[in-house]
Amino acid sequence: MARVCMVLFNDYSWDPRVRREAEALVERGDTVHCICLGSKKLTCLEGVRLFCFPGKKYQGANPFWLLMDYLQFFCYAFLKVAFLHLKKPYDIVQAHTMPDFLVFTALIPKLLGARVILDIHDLMPELYVAKFSSRHGKWIVKFITWVERRSVAFADKTIAVHKPHLDALTEHGNPAAKFSVLLNVPDHRIFKRQRPARRQPDKFRLIYHGTLPQRAGVDVALRAVARARTEIPHLELHVVGGGEGLEHLTQLVQDLNLANCVEFTPPVPVEKLPAIIARADVGVIPYLSDVFTQYVLPTKLLEYAAVGIPAIVTRLRTVEWYFDADMVAYCEPGNDIDLAAQIVRLYRNPDLALGLASNAARFTDTFNWAQHRQIYFRLVDSLLPARGVFANSESKG
Repeated sequence: MARVCMVLFNDYSWDPRVRREAEALVERGDTVHCICLGSKKLTCLEGVRLFCFPGKKYQGANPFWLLMDYLQFFCYAFLKVAFLHLKKPYDIVQAHTMPDFLVFTALIPKLLGARVILDIHDLMPELYVAKFSSRHGKWIVKFITWVERRSVAFADKTIAVHKPHLDALTEHGNPAAKFSVLLNVPDHRIFKRQRPARRQPDKFRLIYHGTLPQRAGVDVALRAVARARTEIPHLELHVVGGGEGLEHLTQLVQDLNLANCVEFTPPVPVEKLPAIIARADVGVIPYLSDVFTQYVLPTKLLEYAAVGIPAIVTRLRTVEWYFDADMVAYCEPGNDIDLAAQIVRLYRNPDLALGLASNAARFTDTFNWAQHRQIYFRLVDSLLPARGVFANSESKG
């Protein structure tokens, strides 16, 4: 039985990727601790012991305050990991980005014999360019890329979230051989394919769920709804999310006179999402195109495919890598006219919508958590001498 400590600059209870990995280890008998953001009142969730640093992530546009947020949590996590390891040693410390340098919170355990995994959720250089490059020098991007390479070098094993993501990381100068690819696929125990609901004659509901930064393009979706409702009078959009961008979007709803057909609700625990998704006719993912979003494979798209509703998604490099045109309805990034046309198209052609949802199941059949959980187990076990022998013999067989 392994002892694993995870470090996460996020609220653990709201991070499905980290929860999948941690709870999978607990289910097979490993001990898992997680140092994260959140309420100190929450000390354990589904068998995972939590050590929460109170507070929320900085949501503004000033990189200085974001860095201060990172450093404050880093200091807490560094001391906490060291203290817990000295109390009872961990076999593995796994850092989940962002930021990449969280991996160095494992310095003391690594010096004392623990192994280290770096799970890179996002590309920090590309994200910085997308958010701040117009106001700050290129030297900062080079520095962030250098930190990424040092972080990968420090880890014993590293995880990329999909193939284009791995390609970008190797282009940054990281060795491809050090990586495993573990897609951010939904948990099959939670996101189960449901029988298509019979369309309600007096309602056509769209859904978007997730964070609301400008790059998510939810403002484009609102403008598309304003256009499409001339063809679909009973059109609705349900937005499940919050944080950055919410105030701007609620004002835009008023400006476009959409208050009677757009509903905003706060984020919900992952266990409640499938029922909400299943009530929608179409999922909408209107991301803008930039150097960061081109490397995004939206988790919400994978969840729509898993539950069984069709999706309209902007044409982005990584999405096109995994989804053919017969699996989703594509629209051009930032184009509310094109998005509105796709909404009307699926409304008028229910058989087409049903076919897209059915074809999208090919992704879930090929890439799913039942499969990826075993990939993750093999990665973890390769760092444990006793299990490493078993894993090697199993792979040869």
